[in-house]
Amino acid sequence: MGLTELFLGNQPLLFSIAYRMTGTVSDAEDILQDVYLHAREKDVENLDNPRAYLCKMVTNHSLDFLKSARKKREVYIGPWLPEPLIIQENHPYSELIKEESISFALLVLLEKLNPIERAVFILREVLDYNYSAIAEIVGKNANNCRKIFSRVKDKLPPLSLENTGIPNESHETIIHTFISALNNGNIQQIEDLLARDVVLFSDGGGKVYAALKPVVSSKLVLRFITNLLQQYNQTTTYTDPTLKLVNINGQTGLLTIDQNHIKTVICFQVDNQQMKEIYIVRNPEKLKHVKEITN
Repeated sequence: MGLTELFLGNQPLLFSIAYRMTGTVSDAEDILQDVYLHAREKDVENLDNPRAYLCKMVTNHSLDFLKSARKKREVYIGPWLPEPLIIQENHPYSELIKEESISFALLVLLEKLNPIERAVFILREVLDYNYSAIAEIVGKNANNCRKIFSRVKDKLPPLSLENTGIPNESHETIIHTFISALNNGNIQQIEDLLARDVVLFSDGGGKVYAALKPVVSSKLVLRFITNLLQQYNQTTTYTDPTLKLVNINGQTGLLTIDQNHIKTVICFQVDNQQMKEIYIVRNPEKLKHVKEITN
């Protein structure tokens, strides 16, 4: 099997590692491109286990990326959210999303981990690597990797261990109800959909309107949503913003489109028939790949 065929056959898996590690679609794709070029120099296709070697290369490239990226994220204006992955019919990663959990909520949780913790968790939980193999990749001994994984599982809530990337009817129904309430200006219905301790994260990167801190409680989140709707109404001159249902990281989410321009991607974590967390990505830099996919 040639390198190109080998690489394309494993591309969804390799992308899933890089995307989970970096939290960005664009950087994950860049990492895969770099790995492919380096693999040509290593004669990877003739190794005993070329798939494992490619996974190792992607993990190491992702770790190198995170060393510099985390410094930038620490000084990022407002909450830093991952780049949403929009899944469409015949998308090369659609089958992967169906089988694995790459939920947006999980990516947000992974941001709480340092790069080594993140790598150990992904290699163990997602790829089911043994601790000796993980140790070789991350430069730790097997016993340390076992302790790191145990610590991470204690640190992350149960959401991260569930296959939350599979769409479910309850989640989709709530999102449909939410859209209907927005379109009808039904503030009471919107409030009923919000958990009392709901948290809203809004990522504008200092480039567009967004909350600089997470918004906590149904009362404050409702006020934020109302203000955002008022802002859209004031700034839209030709058409009303369009809300479009899309598959975001395996769950039903929303795009807001104004004059054929994608303005916002909205993801939700739903629990007990209510919205527990809302993620609003508005930074134009994080929506470039969304525009490319949806055009």
